[in-house]
Amino acid sequence: MKREELLHLKEELKKEKEKRERIKELLQENHVQELITLTSTNYSKFIKDDYELLLKILKDYKVTNTNNIYVATAAYYTELILNDGLKNIYHYVPIDSEEAIAKSYLNIEDGSKIQAWISEQAYDRRIETSKFERNNIVLNPYNSSDNNNGYEEVRREFLENALKYGEEESKKLLLEKYPRLGGE
Repeated sequence: MKREELLHLKEELKKEKEKRERIKELLQENHVQELITLTSTNYSKFIKDDYELLLKILKDYKVTNTNNIYVATAAYYTELILNDGLKNIYHYVPIDSEEAIAKSYLNIEDGSKIQAWISEQAYDRRIETSKFERNNIVLNPYNSSDNNNGYEEVRREFLENALKYGEEESKKLLLEKYPRLGGE
């Protein structure tokens, strides 16, 4: 993301933190406590941690220029079953498996999803896995399709570190910690 986008996110996060503190103050007042009791309101949903606040901001914010850092979230091959009609069955395999004919990736900054195939001709798709992995930074934290291969963990780490230390340092820390897939 651009420097000004990161600064904007910092400012928006600061505003959300101020709102959170005001909510905490209001929750201490007797009338508010009575309202919560009478309505059986779960007030904990109003008190979000910093990362939840950041995700709320990012939900409505368009990042224009990412670092092209992705987490490979799934790898699979398909099996065609012809009895009872044509049926395509997906089998998940380890992310770095040679059997994989397709992979899914999520961008850690804007959350965009990319699907790539073993070849450009496969299934009339336009993105080839080897080219995608060569032209982008693709992390493979746990080599598993379970739990999106640690995507949320990586995203959280990147965003929190970017706000704290800047994007370049955050990127460096990720590359030191998590293994890459393809490319370098």
